Amino acid sequence: MSFEVIYSAAHAEFQDAEPLGGGKAVADYLIREWGAATPFALTVLSPRALGMLDKTHPRPSREGTGAGLFCLQKQLAQMTELEYARFCRQFERAATAEILRRDPRECVVLSNDISEGPNFAALGERGYRIVTIFHVDVVEYFTKFYLRNIVRPERLTKFRRFSLLPDVLRLVFQKQYECVRHSTRLVVPSVPMRDTILRCYPWCQPQRIVVLPWGDVSQRVTAGRDACATRQFQISDDEFVILTLSRLSPEKGIERLLVALRDIRPNERKVRVFICGAPAYMKGQRYAQKLRRLATKLTNIQVEFPGHVTGAEKAALLQRADLFVSPSRHESYGLTIAEAEAVGCRVLSHAHYGARGHVVDCGNRRAFAQALAEEIIMGRTRRSASLQKPSSSDTAQCMAQLLVEVASAPIP
Repeated sequence: MSFEVIYSAAHAEFQDAEPLGGGKAVADYLIREWGAATPFALTVLSPRALGMLDKTHPRPSREGTGAGLFCLQKQLAQMTELEYARFCRQFERAATAEILRRDPRECVVLSNDISEGPNFAALGERGYRIVTIFHVDVVEYFTKFYLRNIVRPERLTKFRRFSLLPDVLRLVFQKQYECVRHSTRLVVPSVPMRDTILRCYPWCQPQRIVVLPWGDVSQRVTAGRDACATRQFQISDDEFVILTLSRLSPEKGIERLLVALRDIRPNERKVRVFICGAPAYMKGQRYAQKLRRLATKLTNIQVEFPGHVTGAEKAALLQRADLFVSPSRHESYGLTIAEAEAVGCRVLSHAHYGARGHVVDCGNRRAFAQALAEEIIMGRTRRSASLQKPSSSDTAQCMAQLLVEVASAPIP
């Protein structure tokens, strides 16, 4: 069977130096894995492919498409919410115009996320078969971080008068509604996320939602634990190393770790904390400054901010870390947790969707501090015993099979 997969991925094909999170990691993983052999032709619609990164000679819009391409004048992670919303709309128009050039009988559209996706309604009404990867339930995310969980997401999704909303909110509510309505399949990384979608959209048939945990999708780079001692970090063997890996933005809850560490008395053991990541959207610069202020209040624990780490540097830190901490208020899956598990690092995490390892309420300062103290006392005694990879299922192959099944089904 011959068909084309058109992969709409707004975060794909950026350099690793830009901290774009799980959406980029999964897109890069699928493109990398499918580059060898797939049962379909793959076309990636990224900002680079659409000419949105060339500041001097942008590719002009095709006549009649109305794509209105513009060039990115700053990194995505540095954009304000309104700037990012504008980028989403520009990418939507450009990607949709490209997809409409194809015959819907000969292709399947794979969308890497929701707000950054194509125009689901326009494509669905023309008979395109769409598979959408949910990295974040944007409605639930909005209720948690902008409405402080005062209103449940299933109540807000009953609202249908989208024309009354400003565009930045239509990207949350209307876009997700149209995504669920017009996608042939929705791919989510956890059962709790599937259950939330079904509560919000009870008319959605459960069999349309596919639960596919990603596992460790990082590009494997080998670096021995001794590599950290010879690099700029200069970590000695007797230090207890705590590691976080995430973009620096409020939903990641890293301030919880720094506050809880105030209650830790490591005694003779030297504790060193590496907060790896760079400021990103969601007021990242202000949040990074807050984290540095909190770090100065820890007089008995050394805290370092290496920035966004990749490649051998990240591999060395993961291999050397004694404890990986994920205090995020919300994680759909937790790709960095999977990376830590893959090298046998113990994990302490908040009770979010991706919670694994030692799970504790990181919002409870006392409970979090006690859990940290227990891990420090335990030291490295369990690392070798826990050295095992997460599920080795080939998620890229599972995704490919799903796309083949969708392509085999009749046009709606």
